Amino acid sequence: MTSSFHVLVVDDEPALREICEEALGGAGYRVTLAANGQEALAKACERCFDLVISDLRMPAMNGQDLLTQIRQRNIDSDFLVITGYGTTETAVDLMKNGAADYIAKPFDIKHLLLRVRSVMEQRRLRKEQEKLSAVVRMLGLSKRLGSQLNHLAVVEEFLSHLRENFSPDAICLLMPEMMEQKPCRIQGRLLESSELLRVFVTKLCDKIMRHGRSYLLDQFTLRQSSFNTAFFPQGFPYSVMAVPLDLPHKRVGVIALVRDEKNALYREQDLQLLGVFASHTASALQNSHLYSRLRTMNQDVIRSFAQAVEVKDYYTRGHSERVAEYACRLARALGLGTKEIDLLNMAGMLHDVGKIGIPDHILNKPGALTENEYEIMKRHSFMGREILGQVEAMKDITDLIYHHHERLDGQGYPDGLSGDEIPFLARIICLADSYEAMTSNRAYRQALPMDKVMYALERGAGTQWDRELTVAWMSIVEREKPGYHQQ
Repeated sequence: MTSSFHVLVVDDEPALREICEEALGGAGYRVTLAANGQEALAKACERCFDLVISDLRMPAMNGQDLLTQIRQRNIDSDFLVITGYGTTETAVDLMKNGAADYIAKPFDIKHLLLRVRSVMEQRRLRKEQEKLSAVVRMLGLSKRLGSQLNHLAVVEEFLSHLRENFSPDAICLLMPEMMEQKPCRIQGRLLESSELLRVFVTKLCDKIMRHGRSYLLDQFTLRQSSFNTAFFPQGFPYSVMAVPLDLPHKRVGVIALVRDEKNALYREQDLQLLGVFASHTASALQNSHLYSRLRTMNQDVIRSFAQAVEVKDYYTRGHSERVAEYACRLARALGLGTKEIDLLNMAGMLHDVGKIGIPDHILNKPGALTENEYEIMKRHSFMGREILGQVEAMKDITDLIYHHHERLDGQGYPDGLSGDEIPFLARIICLADSYEAMTSNRAYRQALPMDKVMYALERGAGTQWDRELTVAWMSIVEREKPGYHQQ
């Protein structure tokens, strides 16, 4: 276990460095040596050390300044202070500022190894907890993304998760193809108020979009990067991390998070977790795009079914689309979810598909139907279920289509269901269908005046149609009347 831990020993006494190297190496640790704080800081910036063991008093840079610099740079290393007699109080103050422990000189090597082992065990437990937390957060993101089928909803969920897990002061999201009207989306006061920073971050996103590399930039790492620091002559008081949103064969965007100097710098672990989040989101965006294409194809098929019926009957042209529109409008007013609204839209468009099997002379008869003709006409509910029952994707709406002529009092067809026996969504389609029929021209009559329509709805509430649905729909119609003013 100890061989995986890398320790940096910092002391200006060569003999003490060698003793520590031999003892720690013998215990299985990988050891690197530094003669002072400046040398140690340079090495800590180049590679990751699990533990820095540093003398307190050294030339060039002392242990206290080294700890300060490591913490300012957000370097993920534990810190163990070695201190001489009379400086124990200072060592305790260092622990308050982030040091894990201290050892007073002179010390026994066994005591050093015990302290190091204790600090490394605490680090191991902390890292396991951080990994578990990252997995939980990642699973939370995946679950929430998986529930979204629209790419804009996926983007909103992603941004919400970023704010929740990384606490940025500003966000820049670049998605050239999926957000064509506004490919670069910026949120947060920090980017909105500073044009210089906004230009820098958008150029960074453009660069990542072209080359794909992730970046972790702050006042320390910016100097070592290829970016022009002349843009920020007074320093770079920000922490920026940016990663691409990549699919196996395509880059769909870039996400950048920004913090100002008042907050902690982002760390390498944050960058890695952001990369995982970005990968999951890119996959979710691809899935939503494929779903959107499939949805469009389904809507085209549904529309063609509805048009096939309307070609047979001039007077019902547009009827199915209006029924779908009314049903969805009522559903939204009732607070129904996206799934229910989608089902109502499909069922509304296809509720009369069974009329394809009704003879034209009955379908377009200008006068009243005979009893026998009416029995044939009623078969369109059954025929609709039979036609759509062959399509697996339509199985959720076949019952709505089959029962859209049932009445609340049990006097409807085809099964004479009553009350709650009638599927709730079928009751919505029934109401929307009746309203559309009353307000449109038919072969056998003209559209009814609105006052007669409202009277018919009021009379039929509780017998022909669900009372609560009817009251809700009448309220919607009233609000949409010209000159209506809500009290």
